[in-house]
Amino acid sequence: MANLKDNNYHNLKIRVNKDEYWDFFINKDSFGHFLSNSNRMYDNCLISYIDVSLPECYSGDTWLFGSSNYQWESAYTTTYTLNNIGYTAIDNGFFTYRKDRISNKDFFEIFTKSKYDIVENDNRLKLHAVSGNTLLYEYPVHIENDAIKLNGGFYQGFFMTECNKYRVLPFRMEDGDFWEFEFELNKCELEKESDKTLNDKYPNNKGIFFYLGTRAENKWIYMYDEDDVEGKESCFTLSYDDYIEDAHIDKKDYIVGNFYDVEPEYIEDDIDDYVNFNYYDEKYYTPSEKELFSDDIDCEGNSIMDDFLDYAIKPRIIDESLPHKVIGCSCCSDSSSYKQVSFSNYCGCVKQAYVKNGNSDKCLSCDLIFGEDGYIDDFDGLEEDPGYFENELNIVDFEYETDNGFLFKSANDYYFYTDNKFLLFDRTCKGYTVRDWVEGTQMMYFGKRNKFKENLFILMNRTSTGYTVRDIDVLRDKANSVYDDLYNDIYNNAFALRITDNGEIGYRYLVLDCESEDEHKISIIEGYSNPGVISDCEWHTVHVKLKKTFGKIKLYFYVDGKLVYITKQLPNFNFHKLNDLYEKQEGVPFNISLGGGTQGLGETIQPNYMLEPTRLYPLEENFAGTFIGYIKSFKFYNCGVEYMNILNNYKWEKNKRGDK
Repeated sequence: MANLKDNNYHNLKIRVNKDEYWDFFINKDSFGHFLSNSNRMYDNCLISYIDVSLPECYSGDTWLFGSSNYQWESAYTTTYTLNNIGYTAIDNGFFTYRKDRISNKDFFEIFTKSKYDIVENDNRLKLHAVSGNTLLYEYPVHIENDAIKLNGGFYQGFFMTECNKYRVLPFRMEDGDFWEFEFELNKCELEKESDKTLNDKYPNNKGIFFYLGTRAENKWIYMYDEDDVEGKESCFTLSYDDYIEDAHIDKKDYIVGNFYDVEPEYIEDDIDDYVNFNYYDEKYYTPSEKELFSDDIDCEGNSIMDDFLDYAIKPRIIDESLPHKVIGCSCCSDSSSYKQVSFSNYCGCVKQAYVKNGNSDKCLSCDLIFGEDGYIDDFDGLEEDPGYFENELNIVDFEYETDNGFLFKSANDYYFYTDNKFLLFDRTCKGYTVRDWVEGTQMMYFGKRNKFKENLFILMNRTSTGYTVRDIDVLRDKANSVYDDLYNDIYNNAFALRITDNGEIGYRYLVLDCESEDEHKISIIEGYSNPGVISDCEWHTVHVKLKKTFGKIKLYFYVDGKLVYITKQLPNFNFHKLNDLYEKQEGVPFNISLGGGTQGLGETIQPNYMLEPTRLYPLEENFAGTFIGYIKSFKFYNCGVEYMNILNNYKWEKNKRGDK
């Protein structure tokens, strides 16, 4: 023992020898290499590095890019185009529009013709600022002073697509593998820029600063499950600006001009804050319906008003010719009464123009649209098509389909390409023969995945009510049209890192749990360190080590070079695509988020683009939240990083900031 001091070239480690019997011994060999230089970053096996102090790592507030100097050695990218990405990327704001100011034609162009080009040999991780097109949420995010200021927004991107076309990060861990993530972050409560962030809707998700997995469940469940088997739309009514397919609203079912607030606060000259009001009169509502306006009634545990939805109970029939209260146009500052004409102006009252009964000299901001008198007093002279505006595109009955011809409303389709002669030379009148075969020809085979599980011996029972070969396909087709993979798509496919308000750091993970009381066998497991390991408004270097052994994963959390939390063994990741045609999910699976989690289907856009999302699924409920504060950098290592290198990186980041 006396020689230890003289001969110790490394810090000592204690190991257990299990060869013949268990004993402790001191070993100074096989330590690996560690960096002891706080003037440089440890970068062995660093496969992705984003640092917004480097100009190459960001573009405005919209894009983050991995440094070109650090790329995964197994990455591959080929030149090809995601032709159907508009159908899905419109949900998280990769393609944007204003739904209150867009025509059917413009929406149709964005939804069906948006594309994204993959560039060959560009192996950088790319993340895009998240937003949405429903106007339900806002996502404040800024890059300033060499840091990302996160105040309700975050960044998201995909690191892999189908087959062997694009992959810039690993997606599967094998036994003995390490994934190690490192963040330079500062948790700090910032002055709020919006009251409509994901954190406002889901406060229990606040603090998520990193996410891996699928971005959302299969959005086409809205089409596949038109009958709403789970009853997730029981609280839904039309919102104030809903798109009506035949341009007609039945008064028996809806009020024209539904409202959010019967006593709105108008903001002058700010068109972004308009609300469409028609009228409100208490005597037309039952007492139970009035309670909804006072926010006293909840639906599925959530307040109607908190959910940004209108009332759920059908109003009585309202005749617009009856006397009623009127909330005037926001461009008019007095409280005079008005009569309504069917027109659209742009000063805050959409779909109706209000003609003042009396002096109109205060409606000055309407002059440009309605003339000196503030309104149009005669519509009789207008021709049916005066030619000033292009006719609106009718998209009511349009059948949306992928670029290779599969309908989006059809579930469980599959296809594959083959040159297998056993399939193509099938001895039918349309089959190939040696006379017309061209070597190298490939054909698409397609069909429906079989979901039919019934016993044909029982169903085809030779009775008067039994099925036969003539009508058994009715049952088969019905079964094969049901998409029952929605929850299988997300098991072990949603993982997040989170910091709580009291400074705990930990994880949240959605897994398959066969013992769960949830009918879908979903379980959310999470764990956290002691409180206070992350201080408010101070920079910290957070290093998270993921190690897989014997089919399980264990996480080690380091803060400023100190180990603060070790998790229990967790189920293995299963990052995978959705069980549907890939053309229907481009950009959805294999996602990574920095600064937040994911929206799930919270901002989903359907072909009826004016309808707001009406269903709540697990990813939105458990991962729709963001980190509040600042992030400077993100590192992804795909090998084990020694403790001394973790400590070195903390010192390097500290020196880089100029901290003492």
